[in-house]
Order: sequence, then C-alpha cells, then structure tokens
Amino acid sequence: MARLADLLPGLYVALLAALLAAALGRWFDAVPGRCWAIWGAALAPIFAPVLLAGRVLLPLGYLTQVPPFTGLWSGGPPPGNLIQSDLVLLILPWLVRVRAAFAAGAWPLWNHLSGAGEPLLANPQSQALQPLAWLALPFPAATAVAVTAALKVLLAFVFTYLLLRRQGLSLAPSVWSSLAYGLAGFLQLWLGWPLSGSAALLPALLYGIVMVAERGRRRDSLLTAGAAAALATVGHPETELHAGALAVAFALSRLAALPAGRRRRALGQWLAAAVLGGALAAPALLPAAAFIPQTLRASLLAARQAEIRGHGPERAALLERRFGSRAGALSRLLPVVAPNAFGNNRFGAYWGAGNTVEDASAFTGTAALLGLLLACLPLARRPGHGSSIPAGRFPQERLMIATALIAAVVLACPPALVTAFNALPVLRDSLYFHSRITLLLNFAMAYAAACTWERWRRGELQRSAVLPLAALLAAAALWAYQAHPAPAHAWPLLPVRLASLGLHLAVLGAAAVWLMQAPRGLGDAGTDPPGAARTGPAAGLAFVWGGALLVAGELLAIHAPANPPSPAALCFPAVPPVEFVRRRLDPWHRMAGLGPALRPNLATVYGLADARSANPLKPVAYLEATSRINRFPTRPADGFVDPEDPLYGLLGVSYVMTAPRLPLGAPLRLVFRSPGAWVYERPGALPRLFLPAAATVCREPSWAACTAGIADFAAVAAVRDGPPRAAAGAPRAAAGPLPASDIGRLGATPDGVSIRDPEGPARRSR
Repeated sequence: MARLADLLPGLYVALLAALLAAALGRWFDAVPGRCWAIWGAALAPIFAPVLLAGRVLLPLGYLTQVPPFTGLWSGGPPPGNLIQSDLVLLILPWLVRVRAAFAAGAWPLWNHLSGAGEPLLANPQSQALQPLAWLALPFPAATAVAVTAALKVLLAFVFTYLLLRRQGLSLAPSVWSSLAYGLAGFLQLWLGWPLSGSAALLPALLYGIVMVAERGRRRDSLLTAGAAAALATVGHPETELHAGALAVAFALSRLAALPAGRRRRALGQWLAAAVLGGALAAPALLPAAAFIPQTLRASLLAARQAEIRGHGPERAALLERRFGSRAGALSRLLPVVAPNAFGNNRFGAYWGAGNTVEDASAFTGTAALLGLLLACLPLARRPGHGSSIPAGRFPQERLMIATALIAAVVLACPPALVTAFNALPVLRDSLYFHSRITLLLNFAMAYAAACTWERWRRGELQRSAVLPLAALLAAAALWAYQAHPAPAHAWPLLPVRLASLGLHLAVLGAAAVWLMQAPRGLGDAGTDPPGAARTGPAAGLAFVWGGALLVAGELLAIHAPANPPSPAALCFPAVPPVEFVRRRLDPWHRMAGLGPALRPNLATVYGLADARSANPLKPVAYLEATSRINRFPTRPADGFVDPEDPLYGLLGVSYVMTAPRLPLGAPLRLVFRSPGAWVYERPGALPRLFLPAAATVCREPSWAACTAGIADFAAVAAVRDGPPRAAAGAPRAAAGPLPASDIGRLGATPDGVSIRDPEGPARRSR
C-alpha cells in the first residue's frame, strides 16, 4: 500500500491540472471533462509508479555500474533506461545546485562544486529560470523530475487540443491529435531532458497566437508572452529556434488570412508579446549568450565547421564518412515508419545512425503517419454539391504539411544540406545538424492527421486513397524490418522487433478500416456532416474513446518502456566511501575520481567539490589548463589520470577515489577501503584561495605548457600578464616575491569573494 507521502506528487499534479482547467474555463476556452479523463488514462501507464507509488523517473541503475555504488544491485539487469545516463550525470546534478541556491536565498549564478567553478545560470540546461521546473520546487529534486515531466506531457495534450479546436476542428480529431503529439517520440524519449520543454510549450505559444488574432484581449497577449518566455528558458537553444521559427511562420500565415483592417492590431500585439517574453527571459538568455562562445561546445563546433569548409577529396571523404550516401539518408528516415527497425538501446543493441532516443523520436504513430499522407493528397469534392466545389483546407494545414516535408529533408541530412547549413549564420551552430527537428515533424504530423480525421468526420475524405496508402505504409514497415536484420549479437531483440512490426501493421489495418467506414456518433452536436448517422451520447463517447485507444495504445507500447521507474532507494544513497569523504573534506578543497569512480558531477549531488566536470558547456580555458591530466579533453565528461601530478595540488584535490584494489603511489596515501571504492589522501593540496610566494609571467602559448615545469604551486604561480606597463617597451617582470597586500577588507567563501573598497560599498565576485 502506498504511503501518503508517495501519493503527494500525484495529488499535486492533479491539483495543478484542476487549476489549469478552471483558468482555461474562466479566461480562455473550456475543456470538456471527457478530455481530461482520456488524458489522465494516457498519463497513468507512464507516471503512476513515480507520482503515486514512490518510485523515481531516473535511470538510477546507471549508478550501480560505477564505483562506489556497484554493490547496491544484484540479481538481474539494473533498473531504468541506462542510455539516459545524462539525466543522472548532468541534468539532476545541475537541478540540485539550482535548488540549493534558491533554498539559500541566492540566485543560481555559479556552480562552485564542479571543475574550478562553472556558470550555472548561464548554462541553459540548468533550467534555472524555467517555470515548469519552478512548479516542482515543493518536492525533492528526484521527485521533481517526475512532476515536471508529467506537466510537460499534460501541457502538450491540453494546448494541442485547444489549438485545434480554435482552428475549426471538432472534439474527437482534436483529442486524438493531442494524444498523437503528447505521446510521440520527441516528447517521450527526451522526457527528462530540458529540450522536451520546447515540445510541451510550442502548442501553448501557437494557441496564444491564435487567441490574439481572433480575440485580442490583454489576457491573450499575456498568455502569448508567458509561453514565449517559458519556451525561451527551456534550456536548449536549438529546439527553441525550431519552435520559434514555426511560431513566426504560423503567425505570418494567420496574418495573411486576417481582414486587412485587423492585421496591424494583431501584428502589434504579437510584437509586444514577443518583446515582453524576451524581456522576461533575458536574465537567462543574456548570460548564456555571453558564456557559450567560451565553452567546449563552441570549440568543437568551430573545429567541425573548419573541416566542412575544407576543399578537395578530404572534404568529400569527410561528408561521405559522416553522412553517408542516399541509402544512409533513407535509413535516417526509417524510424518515422518503424522506430525499432534498427533495434533498441533500451533492450540491447542498436545498429542505426545514432541511438534509439535520437532516431525513434521521429515516430508519431502509424495512424498519424497515414493521416499525414492522406492530407497531402488533393481534396475530394464536397458531398451534395456536385463536383465543382472542392473541400477546403483547414487553417495552417498547408503550413504544417510543408513543415513535415521540410523536417523530413533535414532529418535525412544529405551532404548538400550539410554544406548549406555550414554556410548560413545561426543554422550552422548545431552540433547535430538540426536532427532535433523531429520536434516539428511530430507536431506537424499530428496536426495534419487531425485535419484528415476531421475531413473524414465531415465526409470529405478520399476513401479511395486510404487502402493504397495503407498498403504502401505496410510495405515500408515490412521492408524496414526485413531489409535491416539484426547482427548476430542482437538476436535477442528479435521478439521486440517482431512485436513492433505486428503492432504497426495491426494499427495500420484498424486505422484503414476505420477511415473506410462512414462517420457516425462523433460527439459534436450540430456539426455532423449531412446524412451522417446519428447515435446517442453513450455511443458518441465510445467513439471518442475508441479512437483515443487506437492512437495512444501504439505510442504507449512503443515509447513508454523508454522511461521505466527506478527504486527510490537507489537515488544517491549514503555509501561509506562518499560519507568518509564528506566527513573529511573541508569546503576549501576538492576531491576527484579516477576512471569510472564517482563519475564527474555525481559528487556535487552530495555537496562535494569535484575537480572534474561533465558538461558540454564547460569552460574551454579550464579544459586547456588541465589537458595533461585529462584523458578526454574533447569530451563533455572529464577522465582524470596521473594523480601524482602537481597540478592536482593546484586544483586543491585532497582526496582521490578509485575503484577497489587500485594501488596508487606516493604522495597519495590510502585512507579508506571498502568493497565499493578506495579513497586516497593527497597531502599538500592548496586551498581554493591562496597567495603564492612568487609569480612568473607565462610566455608559453598554452596554460598547460606554462604549468608543466612547476613542481610547487605554493612557491611560484604562473600569470599570463601583470598590470599595464608604464612604458611601451618596459621589460616583463621576472619571478619574484609578490608585493604586500591588504587582505583585511577581503572576505572569502568557497563559492565567492567579497571585497570592500574603502571608497565604496562591498562587492562580491564569483
């Protein structure tokens, strides 16, 4: 039986849903109770264990694979989806530091526990100012992850439905499409990452744009501004760019459809909402814009751009090696039809272009894909009006079809497109060549499918095209699975692949048969097509639930296993090696792990300062300075080696954790051993703030070269430049004693320094 405390997250999400329903009914568009019931039923398989049963929506089994946690799990595969290790190594540690700053009454500006210190607010993925993360603040960080994730999916459901209703679609197609989008691959497979917030907030932004165009009240502009600000603080610039580009195109399309007399007012309100949203998001956007060019990500991006800008056969070979032939481009599109065609990292091997999370995020469901293909066909004639009056397109339907086609081309990523991206500002600043555009593919496909389902509801669908297109999709699914067989080591995945193929074919057959039937009992009084059979309320309700089951059932079966819950007992437990270091390590010094021991960032969850970092936005200057002791200087996660190096002393590393039975030499001394890990003490580590006896000017091109010959950093420090010289030709100072300093006005803590100027107020620097 669940404890009351275990029920609180679920009750809290239900309360927020009730408040949202009341606010929408009071100020915007009411949502029928049957829709909330359907969405609740769709959320239950994913979130009931983590919102009502005390489990955790994190891949905590990953911890059991690294010292000192290896003894925490035995007897079976570790729990959770281990391919989601970033959620444990990156996202949760940053979330913990943000929450710790707020709890201390401070702004989350600086993470002093990682590396030599890193910006926190300027790291977009810390989500420091993200409203969805703030809503989960009443709960511990591990529980908050599930609360935020549930709110993301719920927002995607609700605002996709509201948007489609405002676009003229009836209840049933709107709720089916909301399920297709909210349960699609992008949101579900990236659920724990910040970028899934872009998928959650995009429908809210588009709904706000529509409300401004149709009604134009102050509350509509505020909704649009709030959605824009929340989207801008999601923490993933690339998907924010994609969502913003679609929002701009959507607004321009709406603007063109407005009467001439209303265009200026709508445009003015949209621009005002955009300015207000940008102003609200500026405290997060401006620090990130200043910091990102100084990071590892920026250096890797610059190096790759230089490679692509090369000439001759080397460049051609690079493009061929990275992006392959036309067959390779086609294989990147296969997960749109068959997400498990290349296996599944969740259950074993994967032999596709990337991994399951990246590639299968394009899957929006077989029923939605059939709906998109039908929407691309010329429209049928209106029944009862002869053959001269074609059925009309729904608002922005053509835009969404075009968006889906563009997203498919970008996802295929042919070499010519790579070259074009590399030549264009902003577009070239993507490490993955905009593969995250699957967000727009999901949304556009769900939108176009809703238009098809509404057209069928009105009796305007070309039924003669349903079976040929269904047969085409069936053939594509069969080819995807049969033409890309599993390698010998991946044969255990055969049942998963066969089950997926059978599910796709079953859903495709059911959807085709459904669309071939005459519409009846659709649940929207007064909107049924002429001649449609009418049924009672019970049959209409069953019709809506039946379509929801068809759409949601397949997506839940395919995507829900990607987010399995983990036991709360595995959530960063107090293991003896970590507790030993916590008792012994003072705030002025750091620790470090060697090899797999206590991977970078994990120590920060316990409040321990780790000289290593796991962060694609780590300062590149620190990477360069520590390159000689870092096995992976171009990877997000550091891999420190050679603990005898004097550089550890400069970094303040007084304790080193290793895997068990790993001997280290002097000057390290073994002070703790356990089956999980060994801990060594490193004497002579310098505190974070110290005054060396002397300083010398560095004349080498890199910091690594400057520090290579220094054996005692307490005796001499290397500095890049001193104070401005009095004369242009003045010689540089040689090593010598530092001048006397007045430190009486200096107050220091491990995360910052306060200096009081006798001529002015106290100032604090981090």
